[in-house]
Amino acid sequence: MASFRTMLVWLACATCAAAAELTPTEVIAKARAALATDPAALTKVRSLRFELTSVDAEGKPAGFTLLEVNAPDQRYQLSLNANRSVEEILATNGNEGWRKSTQTTQIGVLRSEFVSVLRDMASSDLTFFTAPTERQGVVKSAPASEINGRPQVAVEYAYKSGFRIIRHFDAATFRLTATDQPMPDGKTQRQLVTATTVVDGILFTQKEAILIDGKKVAEATYEKVTVNPTLTPGHFIFPTR
Repeated sequence: MASFRTMLVWLACATCAAAAELTPTEVIAKARAALATDPAALTKVRSLRFELTSVDAEGKPAGFTLLEVNAPDQRYQLSLNANRSVEEILATNGNEGWRKSTQTTQIGVLRSEFVSVLRDMASSDLTFFTAPTERQGVVKSAPASEINGRPQVAVEYAYKSGFRIIRHFDAATFRLTATDQPMPDGKTQRQLVTATTVVDGILFTQKEAILIDGKKVAEATYEKVTVNPTLTPGHFIFPTR
């Protein structure tokens, strides 16, 4: 039995070592292959809609979010608090961005650098792990690690806008395990995948735990994911009032 356990450990280490030798481009290719049996399905996605609910660390309802992204770089996010008394909208049509809240009658115009971040976030969601273009940014290998006892390989995506994330992929399956994003205060937010679902032949996150510097602060459930929905044009038009 001891020899059997040793062999399992050796095999796990060998798998991790082989994965660690891959270039970011090779890791991304394997991760995209793990998303869909038909790679063409990923290239046909032009829009996505996510409807998610969240709870806090104690399991109490925290709110609802509607997120829509439209090619090439439009993004619309509507957020409601737990009792749906406050509504906030953060959006960009690809050229300009704005913030709107039921708590104020004014429409906030976003700075150009923040609009660039939102555009890159939209592009990132729609391109399924693909590296940014040379104009947008770069990818590079990030330190390998273990998450929940399983070896990981990681790729850092650094966009020129300042948007930066590190994606951790299971070294054996190349499925996404977690996404790390640095916060302005120096802390790190991790979105840890806890459940997945398949929609139109593509693997999506269904549930994720949200951790700040390793401490769980919330949990999100994607109640509905829609591939290539017909989105409301008005969501991406700068409001006049």
